[in-house]
Amino acid sequence: MKKICISIILVILTSMMSFADYTTPYRTGIIEGYVKDVADNQIKIEEYDGSVHLLPLSNKAVCTIDQIPVTLKDFKAGMEVFGEIKGRSVTLLESYSTQNPGYIPPGGKVRSGIVKKIDRDQLIIKTLMGDETYFTSPATITLKKATDTQLSSLYEGDRVKLYFDEINSDVISRLNIEGNSILIKDLYRAVVKKADNLEDKIVFDKVEVFKNGKWDEINRSITLPYSSELPLYIGGQKVPYENLKYYRGKTAYLAMKDFFGTEKIEKMVLKNQYERSYSDKIEKINWYADQFELKNKKNISFTEGTMIIKNGRLVDKDAITPNADAFVVADGRGTNQIAGVISIYNEDLNNSNIGQNYLYVGRMNRIFEDAVYLKDFYLLNNHEWESYRTRRESDEKELYYDQDTMIYDLENQNYVSAKEFFAKDYAVDEDTDSAEDKNLRDWYAYAYTDGDRIAGIMVQKHLDSLNRHRMTTGSIEKIEDDPQVGWTVSLRDSKDYSHRHDKWMIKNSTIRVNLRKAMIIKDGKIIEPEMLKTSDRLYVVRDDFTAKVVIVK
Repeated sequence: MKKICISIILVILTSMMSFADYTTPYRTGIIEGYVKDVADNQIKIEEYDGSVHLLPLSNKAVCTIDQIPVTLKDFKAGMEVFGEIKGRSVTLLESYSTQNPGYIPPGGKVRSGIVKKIDRDQLIIKTLMGDETYFTSPATITLKKATDTQLSSLYEGDRVKLYFDEINSDVISRLNIEGNSILIKDLYRAVVKKADNLEDKIVFDKVEVFKNGKWDEINRSITLPYSSELPLYIGGQKVPYENLKYYRGKTAYLAMKDFFGTEKIEKMVLKNQYERSYSDKIEKINWYADQFELKNKKNISFTEGTMIIKNGRLVDKDAITPNADAFVVADGRGTNQIAGVISIYNEDLNNSNIGQNYLYVGRMNRIFEDAVYLKDFYLLNNHEWESYRTRRESDEKELYYDQDTMIYDLENQNYVSAKEFFAKDYAVDEDTDSAEDKNLRDWYAYAYTDGDRIAGIMVQKHLDSLNRHRMTTGSIEKIEDDPQVGWTVSLRDSKDYSHRHDKWMIKNSTIRVNLRKAMIIKDGKIIEPEMLKTSDRLYVVRDDFTAKVVIVK
């Protein structure tokens, strides 16, 4: 018996030694885990399996946090780290502070919440402790999915984490925007059939989706998960989740989000009396009475329970603004109506007044090594091309470009460098004999700018008929590389802006738009059509079927 026990122990020890031998960081050259301590030029790391190693840093070690070079002392206990080892010394050490909300050098102050209001450099954030006001600065770093992005990509309704360099500071040093999981995928209308409090599931009948300006039936019955922490309202009043079972047969409006490939309810409002729907402009807002007046003179109240969707996100009631075009589902009787759902569908080049993005089109009269001058140019203003005629060179619009500016030659269908852009005959002196002999003419350009800096520019030989252009918004329902006409998107919930009516006009069907001759902008850069995804929201400048400029929102 003793020999058997000894044999078993030897087998176990052998297997453990074998396992350690193959997985030790000194053999693999890689170590991952948590920082235990930092002292002098050494770091103590606990691997995920619990093994602890005290490692010195090599003289040429590279240390980064959020891909920013740092020193060893900037790594704090509890941070997750990845390291490379050579000769029992650490040669590379990196971490992401956004993965550990408890860390921020040096003050340790972090706030989380939802953006309630954006007013230039001032952000009002809805936190668990109430509304708090913070400020951005030119030094504020903005991250989305651990990637650097522009502050102008922020929307009201975005969930954010804010990091501060000083414990008493209200100036944000780093702002992390949560990813697309908070975007509202669909708006459903359905009848409550059964609420299962034990499994936190709700069964719905007669399920309809709001699509292309109307309710379309999609299913007779679906079962959806629901959490008691999510808001549920009826007639503007909050309803305890355990009472939902008593509302069987009631109509519900559901804001749905895509949660890692699964549909999930973000907010639910129950119909109390009678439904009335309006698609109109909000003209006036009475904040004292929490009531707004539509262009048709209907007065409708709103509450904390009102489901408000703007820019594809659930937002606070403070996001309602005069002159907003909206689809409103009202609940009530006679003149006493409460908004259950407000879907605001205004879109523009800029998400808020933080943004300074502009779209120009014009003739390139002069090109220098870092600047281009547009003659007789147009500026997109309030969804319309506004003409600026130039009589003198001093009237021309000066825009700047650099090595990071993306320049696309539509005629030759290729990108050109800044050096090539300056050297080629995109702008010529048309009065010279050389230009006359070679039949050279100034080219035209669509320029998407951040202030006066060109982020992306598309050049072509001839000016399009701008009078034919329409400004359209919508969400991608389908994207395909059509063998006949090339990359094409189908847009649902699309709208054209009408200047005669001064409002967005809802289309009653899905439309197709071709991207073969379009400049597509996402996060301030030109992208290829295949980089688009279904559910992407677009702002499109188009000539009927042909898109010229596409902004991914």
